[in-house]
Amino acid sequence: MYSLRTSALALACCTLPAAGYAAVDLECSTARVLVGFPPGGGTDFQARVVVDAINEISEDIHLQVVNLSGQSGNRAAREVIDAEPDGCTLFFHHAALLSSYLTGRAETSWDAFAPVSMVSFEPAIYAASRNDNFSSLSEMVEYASANPGEITAAVSVGSDSHFFALQLQDLLGVELNLVGYNGEAERVTAMLSNVIQFAQVTEQTASQYLGNELVPLTYAYDERSESLPNVPTAREAGYDFVAGTTRGFLMPEGTPSEVVEHYAQLIEQSMQSESVREAFDRSGTIVDYRGPAEYTAWWQETAKAWEELAIKLGIFQPRD
Repeated sequence: MYSLRTSALALACCTLPAAGYAAVDLECSTARVLVGFPPGGGTDFQARVVVDAINEISEDIHLQVVNLSGQSGNRAAREVIDAEPDGCTLFFHHAALLSSYLTGRAETSWDAFAPVSMVSFEPAIYAASRNDNFSSLSEMVEYASANPGEITAAVSVGSDSHFFALQLQDLLGVELNLVGYNGEAERVTAMLSNVIQFAQVTEQTASQYLGNELVPLTYAYDERSESLPNVPTAREAGYDFVAGTTRGFLMPEGTPSEVVEHYAQLIEQSMQSESVREAFDRSGTIVDYRGPAEYTAWWQETAKAWEELAIKLGIFQPRD
């Protein structure tokens, strides 16, 4: 179990020796890190924090974040799948790779990539626009039960936010009107303008609005957030629900193992930097580093669990 703010790896950063890297031959001096969402959201923010830290320590390669938004990250995913496995293209993404495949929005899943490193877990916050109908999770459930489909909820269709919304809807026993938006920044904007009434957000993107323009209803984690101590967990409200966005780096399938390991070592050292830990802490993100083998195991375990859940919810529609 990792603490709410940082992992054991990060806490031990000051005692670890500097990593040594085996030399690798790359065909580029600058590698792209594709992000499938517009600037301003949680994925873009974390990618830039980690990439900046990597560029501080890397001597043989410079990384550049490239935003290629559209289709809940699937446009960027296809770009990475089609890229040469030469170490010049990376992908910073989350479990939308899996949810998009399970729901039939994408033809490929996580195993079309080479997992490099997981870096974080960001617990979900569920918030509402300012409204006269509910101001807590229990009040929302009561209103939604009496008014099926009247609460409009924003999701990124096919992404993990969509998957989690369906799971939460099933758990709460309510019917929500789910509307698609491309990324969290758009979801927050729609909620601020009261176009939608309910959405999954994160501290990094929405903290300045929570308690003011937006009403935080619940924090989907084992314990309360230190920076949002007045927001109850879902379990405190009587619902066994823990959800959040796990992010990490992937590369095109077939990338040589020594190249994957080279980047994994760079990422591991960058995650120990004070700048990364402070930035993640401010955004309510848990540092959770896992190397190629552990990250691959995480994908395998998550894929099995999510497939079972997708079948249960009646949304299992893979294209193959």
